[in-house]
This record gives sequence, structure tokens and C-alpha cells, in this order.
Amino acid sequence: MEKNGLAQLVRDICAGTYCQAQLVEFINLTQKISLGYLKYQEIIGKRISGERVDTDVELADLAVDCIAELFSGDGDGKFPQLVKYYEPKYEEFENITNADVLILTRRLVVRKTKQELSRIFRERDPEGAKIVRNIKVAIRTSEKLQSFVDLGKEFVFYKNGLELEKDEPVDAELIADYLRRKQPPIPEDLLHTRFIDIYSPSDSVSSSIRKLLKTVHEFDEYQNFLPIETIVKLIRRVKFNAVKDKLSADEMMPTPLDELETKEIEGYIDVVMEKVRKKINSQYLRSEKLDMERADIYTKALRDVLNDLIQKKDNSSYFRNLRHYLPDLTQREYRQNERSVFEYLAKVAKKEFRKHLKELM
Repeated sequence: MEKNGLAQLVRDICAGTYCQAQLVEFINLTQKISLGYLKYQEIIGKRISGERVDTDVELADLAVDCIAELFSGDGDGKFPQLVKYYEPKYEEFENITNADVLILTRRLVVRKTKQELSRIFRERDPEGAKIVRNIKVAIRTSEKLQSFVDLGKEFVFYKNGLELEKDEPVDAELIADYLRRKQPPIPEDLLHTRFIDIYSPSDSVSSSIRKLLKTVHEFDEYQNFLPIETIVKLIRRVKFNAVKDKLSADEMMPTPLDELETKEIEGYIDVVMEKVRKKINSQYLRSEKLDMERADIYTKALRDVLNDLIQKKDNSSYFRNLRHYLPDLTQREYRQNERSVFEYLAKVAKKEFRKHLKELM
């Protein structure tokens, strides 16, 4: 660094008064920080690199990809993301030091690297990313499941009544005996067998994972927790075996993942339809714009609209959905008497439904 150090370097870059050598110096620093984080993730067991033999080269390229967006210019030689991040810090701390700026830079680069890794993971393995999202939703919504982070990896365990501080990160050392951390991990083949034994098509994601971890809890000779990545591998294995069986038998076979997602989506439809019923009651039944019979027909047809949405039916239409319950309905009658209210409610239902689907899409 120059004698003025990192603090002045970043100040010059944010002000747009830097030279090319200064910019290269700062880019090299951010790449080094990103690369260090990626290598650490590889050391603790996360597979960041792809199939290339030269892992170091691939990680170095990946580090460049992770920080690239930070250096997206505005056309006038400034970098909006850097300015937005650093300027408030410089205003808050008048005598900011090189050490302070280095800490801020590490935070920025690691956060950006995590964001880009998530995006790259989704693009490289969209199915795996979906499974991870489903697992995390299950953990958040279940009182029986809890997660903790150790050395950068996330683990899940069955609480079985264990009292923990609400909304506080779990310190695995404090509950090491409960987690049986000194015991070996449960063998994956045994885990797979147990998952097949306890699986039920009617179970939600939360229920299935809870059953699995409760089973792990009952094996005293093994650790009382599982890495999230192990659960992902388990679901993949079950799904793969189901596909093989389906192909060999030449018939469709629902997999645990398919059934779990279907159960979650059906639950979302129920939630949305309850809101739609309340809207119909408050806006149309009370004002007598609709009678009870018409309101009931609309509710059934609107549920079909949502089912058509997730099944991606090409021949679906609001008119057909409604005519299914009003067989004598003509196009003209639909346009004159039904369309405005029914299609408004359909748009409301679909908008609300899409909000809930963000957890699974």
C-alpha cells in the first residue's frame, strides 16, 4: 500500500480520483479475500469447485466472478456499490484507520462472495438448491427442529423438549452431550433405510424431516444431528432410486420429494382460498352483489384456477373454470354478468398464491 494506506486508497476510489494502479491494487486485495473464503469453504468440506483438475485456478477464477459486480461502473469512473457501502462509514468515523477499512472490506467481500455462491449454486444445481430451501423452511416452521452452525457448516437436530434460548444462535458446545458429538455419525446406508421405512406420502416436509431426525435421536450409538448437505443427499438418493424403479417398471411413481412439495403447495392453496373467502364475504355477500350459491361456485372455480396454475394447463381459461360449475353458462352471459367480479378475484388469488410459492420456486 501507499504510505497513506488502505483508508486513503478506498477514499480515492469512491471519489473517482484514483489511478489505474490503485484500482488494480484494490481489486487484487478483494480477490485475495474472496479466494481465502472459498478455500476455507473447501477445507471444511463444502464442494465449491467443479470438475476441473486444477482446483486452485478454478477457485481463483470463481473469486473474480464473485467480486466482479462490486466493480460495475457508472460510466463516470465511479463504482456505485462501493460508494454506497463505504461512504456512510467514512462519514460516521472521521478518523477511520487502515485496520478499520480492512475489516469493512473483508465483511463486504465475504458477504458478496456468499451471495454469488448462492446464485452459482442455484444455476449449477437448481434441484439441490430447491431441496435446501425446503429443508430450511421446515426448520423455521417446526417447533421440534433446530439448527446450528459449526465451522461454516449447518446442522439440524431434533429438540425432543430441549429448552433453548428463543431467537438466539445455538452454541453446540453447550449442548455437546445432548448432540452426542463424541459419537460417530450415523452411516448413510442406515439413514437411507430408515428414511424409506418412515416415509409417508401424506407427510409435509417438516413432518418428514422431524421423523427422520427423531429416528436419529433414538440411535444412542451415533451423533444426534445431521448436516443439511447429508439430508439433501438422502432426498436425492431416494428420488434417484424412485426414478430408476419408475423406468424399469415403465410406470409413474411419486417420489418423497414430489409428494412433500405437493403437500406444501396444497397447504398454500388452502391459505389463499381462506383469504379469498373472507374477501368475497366482506365485499360481495354483505352488499348482496353475490348470493351464497354464487359465492360457493366462485370459490370452487377459483381453487381450480390455482390448481391449473401449478399444473401449467395450456387450455385453462377463467370461462372454462367457471362453466365447469355452471354448465349452461354462455360466453355472452359470462362477459355480461360474471367476468368482472370473477376475474378480479382470480387475479387477487393468483397474486397471493405466487407470494406463498416463493418458498418453493
